Order: sequence, then structure tokens, then C-alpha cells
Amino acid sequence: MIETFPMKFVDGHIIVSMRNKFDYLIDTGSPGSFGDGSPIMIAKRSFPINDRDLTGITVDSVNGLSGLAVHGLIGMNILSHFDIKFTKNHLIFSDTPMMEENESTSIILPIIEVMSGIPIINLNIDGNDQKIFLDTGAKISYLSDDLLVDPSIGQLDDFHPSIGKYKTNIYHNNVKINERIHRFTFGSLPSPLKSLLVLSRTKGVIGTELFQTYSVTLSTLTKALLLEPYEE
Repeated sequence: MIETFPMKFVDGHIIVSMRNKFDYLIDTGSPGSFGDGSPIMIAKRSFPINDRDLTGITVDSVNGLSGLAVHGLIGMNILSHFDIKFTKNHLIFSDTPMMEENESTSIILPIIEVMSGIPIINLNIDGNDQKIFLDTGAKISYLSDDLLVDPSIGQLDDFHPSIGKYKTNIYHNNVKINERIHRFTFGSLPSPLKSLLVLSRTKGVIGTELFQTYSVTLSTLTKALLLEPYEE
């Protein structure tokens, strides 16, 4: 079963329309889902939604911090049941594998590990492979401070539901995908969140900049990402 929903980027966030309006934040960096309490229907499957996550975070708190106006957040406890193709305008869910390769353009990145449901991939950053969380809830990507060696190019505003709003210094780092070099923007995590990288033995988080550069199929069924570059 395949079902397609309209999708758009709002301030770097991936928002999908499930009830005839853009109302759900798609967050592969969240183990769970929460919202207004109404079940979500995807590919004829119904998923119950609590009104808060396990730490007490609600959709009202997310909206207040982000400036969004969504009805809920869909995390990996629901997303992991499907292969999902992210395009610029649509989100396609399939309950069977959806890895349609184009031999000349497709790039496959294995999901090497899953932690609390969140996918981890290897990305070549400045010439070295690094373990990185895949987080569609992150409008800014982040790296461990030891990889942020060039001078900062400025600051951006961001938030995390557990600590609120903050400013982060941002940097440019080279990300090599297949033979393409991308100059992606990365931030430095605030102190309360730095320990998450240490505990998980990862080096960062790749957010929605990847999804604005490539059409991405997240295949939890085959444990891989399929990337298709957008035409420049």
C-alpha cells in the first residue's frame, strides 16, 4: 500500500498535510509521536497519538518555540513502519520496500545503527567518515565541536523542546556524497545537548539541508537511504 501526502518546508522544517492542511511535523530525530490526541491514518493503518511525549513535551510547546502551527509531531515509532520518499513537494509512504535505484544517479547510504529508533548513517565530512544522526526535525545540522575548525560565519536561532530557544554559531564543512562535495552549514550544540553525542558515540546530526539537496528515500525496511540529486 502506497499513500502520498503534500509536503512543504517551513523555516527548514518538514511539514506534511494529512487533513487537508499542513499540520504535522515529520521528525526522524524523535523516538515518539504526539499531538492533539487524534489517531493518524497512513496507508490505511491507524496510529494512536498521545497528547505529549514521554518527557511531557506537547505540541503547544513545540509551536510556541518554533513559530509553527502544527497539530502534531510524527516520530520514528510511526515512521519506522514504512519506507518514505521525501521530495520537494510530497511525502510518499509505502509498507513495502521502495528502493527504486537509477544506476546512473542513485546513491545508497546504509543505516549503520539505530538508537532509540533514530537512524544513524556514515557521512564523509571534511574527508573522514563520521557517525551522524538523521534528523528531519533539525532545521540546522550540528557537529561535534572538534569538527568545527574553520571560523564561524555567523549565528542562527534554533530551539530544542527540552531547553527552549537558543543561538548557535554556524560553520561551513565539506560533505562528500558519492563524488559530490557539498558545503553544508553546521551549528555547535548548546552545552546541555553536547553530552548526547558523547553518549551515543556519534559526531553530529544531519538535518533538512540534506533533504533540500536530494530526494531522499528513508528505507527502514531495508536499512538504507536512497539519494537522488535534484537537477541544478
